Amino acid sequence: MNILHYSNLYSHPGKYLEKHLVGCSKLINEFERESDINLKDKSLISDISFVTSLCHDLGKSTVYFQDYLLSDNKEKYKGLKETRHSLISAVICYFAVKNVIGKYNLKEDESVLLPFISFVIVKKHHGDLDDILNETIIEDEDISIMQKQLESIDMIKFGILNDNLNKIGFNTILNKETIKQYICSIKNELKHVRRTLRKIIKSEDITRYIYVNYMFSLLIDSDKSEVVIGDNVLRKDINIPGNVVDKYKKMLPFKESKMNMLREKAYREVNNREIDLSKRILSINLPTGLGKTFTTISFALKLREKLYREKNIRYRIIYSLPFLSIIEQNSNEFEKILKSNGISINSDLLLKHHHLSDVKYTKGNMEFETDKAKIMIEGWNSEIIVTTFIQLFHTIISNKNSALRKFHRLANSIIILDEVQSIPFNYWLLMKKMLSAIAFELNSYIIFVTATQPLIFKKDEIYPLVDEKKYFYEMDRVRIHPLLKDNITLNDLSNMFDLNDGRSYLFILNTIKSAQEFYNLIKNKLPNENIIYLSTHVLPYERLCRINEIKAGKYKFAVTTQLVEAGVDIDFDVVVRDLAPLDSINQSAGRCNRNWNGQGKVYIISLVDEKGKKYSNYVYDNVLLNITNKILNKYDSIDESELLNIVQEYYYEVSNSTSQDEAREILDAIYKLKYDSDDGTCVTKFALIKNSYYKVDTFIELNKEASELWQKYINLKNIKNLFERRNLFYNFKADFYKYTISIPAIVENMPPDIEGFKYVNHDSLKDYYDSDTGFITKGVISIW
Repeated sequence: MNILHYSNLYSHPGKYLEKHLVGCSKLINEFERESDINLKDKSLISDISFVTSLCHDLGKSTVYFQDYLLSDNKEKYKGLKETRHSLISAVICYFAVKNVIGKYNLKEDESVLLPFISFVIVKKHHGDLDDILNETIIEDEDISIMQKQLESIDMIKFGILNDNLNKIGFNTILNKETIKQYICSIKNELKHVRRTLRKIIKSEDITRYIYVNYMFSLLIDSDKSEVVIGDNVLRKDINIPGNVVDKYKKMLPFKESKMNMLREKAYREVNNREIDLSKRILSINLPTGLGKTFTTISFALKLREKLYREKNIRYRIIYSLPFLSIIEQNSNEFEKILKSNGISINSDLLLKHHHLSDVKYTKGNMEFETDKAKIMIEGWNSEIIVTTFIQLFHTIISNKNSALRKFHRLANSIIILDEVQSIPFNYWLLMKKMLSAIAFELNSYIIFVTATQPLIFKKDEIYPLVDEKKYFYEMDRVRIHPLLKDNITLNDLSNMFDLNDGRSYLFILNTIKSAQEFYNLIKNKLPNENIIYLSTHVLPYERLCRINEIKAGKYKFAVTTQLVEAGVDIDFDVVVRDLAPLDSINQSAGRCNRNWNGQGKVYIISLVDEKGKKYSNYVYDNVLLNITNKILNKYDSIDESELLNIVQEYYYEVSNSTSQDEAREILDAIYKLKYDSDDGTCVTKFALIKNSYYKVDTFIELNKEASELWQKYINLKNIKNLFERRNLFYNFKADFYKYTISIPAIVENMPPDIEGFKYVNHDSLKDYYDSDTGFITKGVISIW
């Protein structure tokens, strides 16, 4: 829109209000245009989102807000409710949406609900979602404040603003009388909404939740992006040929071996099949080490290509993993594949996103400044996003503004859940319902990738891309020996094996304390051997170096916690695993004889501490341990070819023995749109990872680089502007966190608190940090 005469009302410093509102409407239109969803009539969603985008900041027209915006002394407006703009904007939006949907033949419940949802998302567009029933209550004080706000508006300026919006199709006449009528009517309107809501939220309908999140996401993403990025946020049409992995594989040397032949067989089975677009929930279930990453990437790209060919929509690929340690690994695979095909990589093509990601974003020849890069990254503005389960599932199930901003990116996406067995069993029902809704309401595809397929979906509800039996039944790399008749101590374990037999050994223990103690035991037994230790109390900087050294075959002996279980490509002749749920044991077995040189051995033991308590009980659910014990005690040994049936038996037992009450409670909150509440279970109660104790971040000044990073962090306090300070920290945040670990908040040897972090300076290293085993924890049993 070419506006010749602006209202001289502002949304942000130096930005005309109508320019912001029109810019938001254009971005929402673009975001919608790249989506094809089943939620509601596309034109209805388009009309509603258009109106919400133009109304969401109309409350900024008040003199109170304009004075606040232009003032050099923002403090004097602190606490002044008249400067707030969201509620009066929401009231105007409610009636504007009510008018625009009149042309649609809607059911009565929908004609009540849709304007109200628009009211809610405008009211909350600077905050988090609450219990939606609470939004039907407006106090007399709120009415009084809105009336004062209305009286303060310069109606000549507002009239120009309204005319400018009407030129692009708003088609609503707003004046003092009209808005006054809206304010006076809203309480009664919302009483009617409340009665309707109480009736309809009793039904178990997940689509309401998906609709609210989708519309909220469109608005808050367009709002933030328009202010910080403008048109640069718009997506380019990037083509990625479906055969890039095929081409890359041809460049790699191929050594004929039984393992490589099986990898190639699995790859071809998945990637040579005719893709059936009607199948939305898919699985690639293969033994560890059979090249699931290549196979999955290739299939996802071929699916994306076919979807574009037949639907003319570029689907995003969201590749999600449970652990940070394997995000780098998988992202690097994508990068190598694309680069080998001559495809230049920018962030709008391939993006890594987790809480420790570098805040850097490139598009073409442009590198975005920190604040803009952050907006682009957190909005998942890319064709391929490699991210964590935490980021993904706390986008799907959340009330948080920052998380829900990218919710609309789930539409028309190919969502890959790698190592899907990591999803907690008590959330299986919740995940089934949510993932089905994402697939069928938002027109997306879900691909489960694992060596141990959990029973989130029944067999007839998930479409296998590979016949897993013919691969599992051929495997003979390892034999598992359950040694669970008696509990043993760490000292017993140190004497259990002839560690001079020429084989390499990996010991996977359940707690940091037991791993540290056992490491010291065998280090004393083998003083001339290189032995490596890994846990989350070793700094990420050192952890990555150690994993790479293990991969390179530098160590014959490794003592670790569970962090090597999934996705870490390491290989030992013998794996010794402290008792864990069977799916974890299966993952641990994947670190043994990975490339099939003879037959490896996996021993399952049950370790107890000095009080006779099993270390496994500190970490895992008793029900899962009991089921595992019951199954394993049937066998003296288990060949790898038997594992598929045994794991399926385990999951069947788990599904029949474990409670889904927590999942049902959160689902009930989702059906009721109860995002947050002090009364009963709500959406905010969802937590993919539950910590049994509170942890604190601790910076370890390990070396010169760490000292320099700490000094840069300390120097930030000299910058008074909070926004500038935060952006400068983002520039080195990823490097800073390489020297940060989380420790239990109840340790006896707590380091001093400096500027928001516990801090161990270089001179105090020996008191807090062991060069082999990491943070020296005193007074607690550390789990991870």
